[in-house]
Amino acid sequence: MAAPARASVLTRVLVRVLALNLAVAVAKLAFGYATGAISIISDGFHSLTDGASNVMAIVAMRAARKPPDEDHPYGHRKYETLAAAGIFVFLLLVVIEVLQGALGRLRGGHTPDVTAASFVVMLVTLGVNLLVVRYESERGRALRSELLLADAAHTRSDVLTSCAVMVSLAGVWLGYPQLDAIGGLVIAVFIAHTGIQIGREASGILSDRVVMSEDDIRRVVMGVAEVRGCHRIRTRGSADHTFLDLHVWFRGDTTLFEAHRLSHVVKDRLMAQYPHIADAIIHIEPPPTEMG
Repeated sequence: MAAPARASVLTRVLVRVLALNLAVAVAKLAFGYATGAISIISDGFHSLTDGASNVMAIVAMRAARKPPDEDHPYGHRKYETLAAAGIFVFLLLVVIEVLQGALGRLRGGHTPDVTAASFVVMLVTLGVNLLVVRYESERGRALRSELLLADAAHTRSDVLTSCAVMVSLAGVWLGYPQLDAIGGLVIAVFIAHTGIQIGREASGILSDRVVMSEDDIRRVVMGVAEVRGCHRIRTRGSADHTFLDLHVWFRGDTTLFEAHRLSHVVKDRLMAQYPHIADAIIHIEPPPTEMG
């Protein structure tokens, strides 16, 4: 899929998810403050960051869809990765907010008002979150977007935290009010774990971590009969937008014209086999045994 078309699809997905996340956040926060349940309020703030990260992602996609220019010859694709890193920052802020609320409740000892409606709200919002995770994960895998996958992971942590909230509410219902604050602490752990996963993935792309297996690339290159070998294979970028460079060996008596033609055969085969390769730079050289 061409970059502008892909960006448009990603933006539509994010707008749909934003609407659902805002509805979930508003429901949790309104009910949480009405009942005084710190676990529901904490989960509401977590859901609110889902919406905030969606807005940030939509803005980032407008930048990422721009074609290469003089200042950005490799394109603007990493703006999408920067947005994924931004989700990590949002999660860090949420962890701090949730920890403060939970620790304050442990010291204060306030008992929230838990009713059957509390469980109904949590079950409905849990169902919405499950739909969002499934939809966003499927689109993220199809579009090979670390941004959508990161956002889906963010929402997946909402599913886990909602389950923790319902357990803590059940404890309060049975006469153990301290479980409300403990549920908030458990939620903070879930959020922190999700944030670490997202941060690790985004930092790997931004630090030019290897994207593709050298063996896979070598197998395609060696499929060209005239190639005598290859080395110094390097890849960087993201799963859907990868840059590759490598050295390919041809016989020492191969003419420059022929070697250049064959290098394009190698490049075409690589890009046909792996469409996510945005560009491949091939350095031509004779085998080491012929270099004296």
